Amino acid sequence: MPAAAFDASPTRRRIAQARRRGLAVAAAVLSGLTAGAGDACSEDGPLRLHVPSPDWRDQLIYMAFIDRFQDGDPSNNDQGHGEYDPSRGSHFSGGDIQGIIQRVGYLKALGVTAIWVTPPVANQWWSSPYRSAGWHGYWAVDFREVDKHFGTLEDYRRLSHTLHCNGMYLIQDVVVNHVGNFFEYTGEYDPNDTAKNFRLLEADSLQPAPTQPPFHQIDRNNPDHVAADIYHWTPTIADFLDRKQELTHSLGMLSDLNTGNPEVIEALKETYKHWMDTAGLDGFRLDTTSLVDHAFWHRFMHDEDGIYAHAKRLGKDHFLTFGEVSAFSQPYEDEGERRVASYLGSEAAPVLNSVINYPLYWEIRRVLAEGQATAQLAHRLETYMARYRNPHVAVNFIDNHDTPRFLSAGHEAAFRQALALVFTLPGIPVIHQGTEQGLTESRAAMFAGGFLNERGAFDPGSRHYRNLQRLAQLRRGNPVLSRGGLEVLASDQAGPGLFAYRRDHLDDALIVLMNSANHRVLVHNLDAGVGPHCGLETLLAERFAGAASSNAQGFLNLELPARAVLVLKPERGTKAQAAAEPPDAPGEGPDEAQVIAFDATLAGDTFTQDFELTGTAAPNTQLKLIPNGNLDRAWNFTADPDGRWQTTVPVRDLGEARNHLQIHAPESNALSPRLTYATRVAAAEVEVTADDAPDDAHGPTGRYVRPQHPQSGAQKEMLGAQARVAGRNLELTLNMAEVTDGWLPFNGFDNVLFTTFLSLPGREGATVLPLLNAELPDGQRWQLAHFVGGWFNQMYGPADARVDRQGEKLGVSPKISVDKAAGAIRFLYEGTLMGVDDWAGAGIYVTTWDHEAEGRYVDATPEPGNWVIGGAEADAPKIMDDLFLRVPAAEAAP
Repeated sequence: MPAAAFDASPTRRRIAQARRRGLAVAAAVLSGLTAGAGDACSEDGPLRLHVPSPDWRDQLIYMAFIDRFQDGDPSNNDQGHGEYDPSRGSHFSGGDIQGIIQRVGYLKALGVTAIWVTPPVANQWWSSPYRSAGWHGYWAVDFREVDKHFGTLEDYRRLSHTLHCNGMYLIQDVVVNHVGNFFEYTGEYDPNDTAKNFRLLEADSLQPAPTQPPFHQIDRNNPDHVAADIYHWTPTIADFLDRKQELTHSLGMLSDLNTGNPEVIEALKETYKHWMDTAGLDGFRLDTTSLVDHAFWHRFMHDEDGIYAHAKRLGKDHFLTFGEVSAFSQPYEDEGERRVASYLGSEAAPVLNSVINYPLYWEIRRVLAEGQATAQLAHRLETYMARYRNPHVAVNFIDNHDTPRFLSAGHEAAFRQALALVFTLPGIPVIHQGTEQGLTESRAAMFAGGFLNERGAFDPGSRHYRNLQRLAQLRRGNPVLSRGGLEVLASDQAGPGLFAYRRDHLDDALIVLMNSANHRVLVHNLDAGVGPHCGLETLLAERFAGAASSNAQGFLNLELPARAVLVLKPERGTKAQAAAEPPDAPGEGPDEAQVIAFDATLAGDTFTQDFELTGTAAPNTQLKLIPNGNLDRAWNFTADPDGRWQTTVPVRDLGEARNHLQIHAPESNALSPRLTYATRVAAAEVEVTADDAPDDAHGPTGRYVRPQHPQSGAQKEMLGAQARVAGRNLELTLNMAEVTDGWLPFNGFDNVLFTTFLSLPGREGATVLPLLNAELPDGQRWQLAHFVGGWFNQMYGPADARVDRQGEKLGVSPKISVDKAAGAIRFLYEGTLMGVDDWAGAGIYVTTWDHEAEGRYVDATPEPGNWVIGGAEADAPKIMDDLFLRVPAAEAAP
């Protein structure tokens, strides 16, 4: 748009008027900043809306989903247009701003210091293609108004006042990328003729278009709207690797704003400065940050009339803005951090002042919930500390509203480890509502009668609430956790096991140890940078009893039980102090007679069959070989009278693996050096294949209809499967009619959910298939279940499994590989981690379905939708396609 036309536009005049009002508000605010908190928070005093910024390193943020947190005012629940139904996840549930006010005390007692609320703005009450309401706040019709379901502007101002009077802060979720679902393209898209195949989605509805100028100009067939150029007239993103599509096409069918248009930029600035003025906000969470280009964010934040300058005029020197940049890194890579860090910019060209640490989130899930190598987590921590300009204000989390909850994948011990990790790392911890009550559904309501909640979930005496209280107190009482550096001390490349790191700040230090495995590990001669015979105060202990101290050489030696966590405080804090300690006294050094030696080092050799290991030790010593740090799998042997020993190391498990081993003499506590080696077993001992009929993914009735969106194609159609077994490992390959990855899924495939049930002969098990409304065929019983989609990968057992609940999580998961061109998805089940030594006779029952973004099985409906399976009721079996195959016994192999 020409500058003259822009200066003369009605929107420009409105913005100028709003700016003058904003300056007046800012002046009034600054004149009132000297008032004491007591005066501002008195019964009859003014609302305390504007307070100086805190040191965000010290804060604990709680994300509250307005509609799903607490119903404080039932009178605003139902606006009379069929959009309210707390029994359905697609509808408004009844939560509101008044409900959050009522629970401020509950959150403060937990240790929360800031609340991040989902967008309170007026939303689309019904989207026909999605068959859903905008209950979540991310489908705006007016960015400046409070949605009637949530309350009023005065309610929101009262929330800000209540928080500030309790020494807490308010963060608002902000959307600039899109509005609601108002148009689509019904045929081929022509970028040279964007009117072709354009269709308004809600032309005859209650809300045919956004109501806020200039965003109401949404009709591509209206010449005035076309001239305004407020939107990208584009279809849904089909390829997230195409940066142009990512920045200009629609996410789903959300109408994408033209954030390069100066009128859009100015309108968004004024909109969100309005919220800062009227509600006294302390920060923004920025939705879909990576779908908007850096140039917009720089202008939005750093212009003279941008957000940061306006915050300073309001007396806020650190207005926190953390961006949602969805990204992950492959193990030992850093592509995710590089993408995330780009939105921080540089000292010379800054963009945002914080980001949500998605790459760390994914690694925490891989390592602590799925049982992958702790060395991957070590790499991830070192990477974000190096890549982020200020890692101490990066936002760290294990649960949020867009992903499956940690407890849906990991067991409780892993969950407690993950929380302990987040609270002892650099960065601001975030708690997603319900984490403190152990909820397993990301979008379940907290209040009784809300979605998926019959009894309510506000118990301050629950074990999860008390655990988070303790972690909040630990962090608050030890500034080294919010300010200190980070040094990884130990990790394991072979799989789950030891992970240790140290935090240092000034003269203070803490040491964190954890065992991510479901077996015991030995911590031997760990150099934690403490002096000889240094006592270590236990500040936090999970699954560990006893005291810890260093030996004469200043090393730590102890046994960590499965899933243990320790936070230790040295009596003498820094490495400099430890280095100043006198050398070992005579007789305190290592005893040469107890040294365990190998005849030959392996030096990373690769073995394809069993091999002999030989060496020397003290004569007649009882020895123990510890494979991959697993004390529970160790085996015993003895050195002969001459001090010679030998043992056979088995190499039989299918696949490729990194390994290490050590020889331990328990009586003397001598330990050999670590030998690292690799194994490769390609040939199967037994294998079986099964074919599946094409075009049979229509459910048990044959009448199910797949979702209608073009991206939801034949991904739920299986054509066959192959199972191969060698040693303790089972490899399952699924041959699919179509494999897609358009959404850039973490696991390499999307638009399908697999649930696989494994029946092991001679074991007790269950027949019910949790959440599938079905049972295992032919009266069989399963002992292991695998639930996997594009963004999650988990195993569970039959203990506590019910029709409406998955069983006890195992905390380990199979490795996944995808060959998109061949239409193959492969899972490697490692028996050592899953408690299976023999897969002979195992039955394998595989089903397909679809899931919502946060991991829930979608409900079927009589009629299909764009992302909804049709042809059945919600309580029908959730199985589009299925197949069965059985592993033969070894003697039956050809």
